Amino acid sequence: MCWMCEHPDKSYADYVEEIVVPTIALSGWAVQGGRALTYTIGLTEVGQPELAVTGKPPDEAYDLIEAVLAGESQPRAGTRCDLLLGPALRVVQVAHARRLRVARTLYGDRVSALQLVWADSLGRWPWEAGPAQRQELLGAVDLRRAG
Repeated sequence: MCWMCEHPDKSYADYVEEIVVPTIALSGWAVQGGRALTYTIGLTEVGQPELAVTGKPPDEAYDLIEAVLAGESQPRAGTRCDLLLGPALRVVQVAHARRLRVARTLYGDRVSALQLVWADSLGRWPWEAGPAQRQELLGAVDLRRAG
């Protein structure tokens, strides 16, 4: 059950102040998960774009984000990111970060984001022919580079 559902006497501002802000202070970043979109909060604070994943349950999206953040290099738009365990990923610049509500609550218009777009179990990307994937693209993909 969600925190707001479990605390009907609390507000959205309470959630941000009591849960999100302390998590960022402790870990450097937090994750906001939902059915359609899971994203980081806190990377903006250190001058990095937030990371977003669509089409995966929050726990799986968290694992992808954590694996990318544990890597040796900062993800950059237009690059491919192959994980030791997990799907191949492409990094796409998010066109509008307005859907990252909690991050925008804390950081306003400073928020920028990168989407971690994942290949399916057969290595197909959402822009390729084949069965439709469940992930929504939040930015434009340069198909000349996406291959």
